[in-house]
Amino acid sequence: MRWSKTRSLGQHHLVDKRVLKEVIRSSQIRREEVVCEAGTGRGILTRELCKHANRVISFEIDRVLYLQAWNYLSGFTNLQLIHEDLFKSSDIEFDVFVSNLPYSRSKRAIEWLALKKFNRAIVMLQKEFVDKLQAKTGQANYRSISVIGQYCFKIENLFEVNKSSFTPQPKIDSKVIRLTPKRDDSLIMETISNVHYIFSRRNKRASSVLRAFDRTASCYHEWSDKRIDQMAPEELVALARSMKKERQE
Repeated sequence: MRWSKTRSLGQHHLVDKRVLKEVIRSSQIRREEVVCEAGTGRGILTRELCKHANRVISFEIDRVLYLQAWNYLSGFTNLQLIHEDLFKSSDIEFDVFVSNLPYSRSKRAIEWLALKKFNRAIVMLQKEFVDKLQAKTGQANYRSISVIGQYCFKIENLFEVNKSSFTPQPKIDSKVIRLTPKRDDSLIMETISNVHYIFSRRNKRASSVLRAFDRTASCYHEWSDKRIDQMAPEELVALARSMKKERQE
């Protein structure tokens, strides 16, 4: 058996055409828009995207799938098919992001999108990850990725996808969600890294984290006595950004 990154990344290919049709409908792609796709796979979704968009930029990290998709999609002149890891690219400009993401890449995708300017993203994610992304302050599954996702995006649940819609079949069902940027200013990677650092101390009080960076708690008196996992996304991003400012002083 030939080794494939697809297996190592836990990729599950969508085979239910009804779900595929609903993803395209939910994307509401206009003829003038540029679509970015993470994970070309076998090219089934890519083919439909090319029919609706002005241009499609699709990334596939697995060489076997990339070559298969190259042959399958050779008739589309508005497709740019790239054999690279999209999330290591920094200069891609697009209007719409569409992807069926493996669980192992979901967190990285949200972080990458938080750095970008775009109109909307339609992503299919495992239900467990969506629940974590939408977890509320203080809940057991409230994590740093919850903070980043909720700070940056309006998150809408569109529809659920049964695990039988994929091959190979995953262990749990998936959800399709829409992400719409909430702010004109995107985050920077240093702020995202600081959010992860802060959340590694989720049971500590904000004042304790501030002291670790030689900041006085009085500067943030309104929430300095809160535990990290009790703080809202806006408060945690403000704390993460204050770390950056301190390093520059």
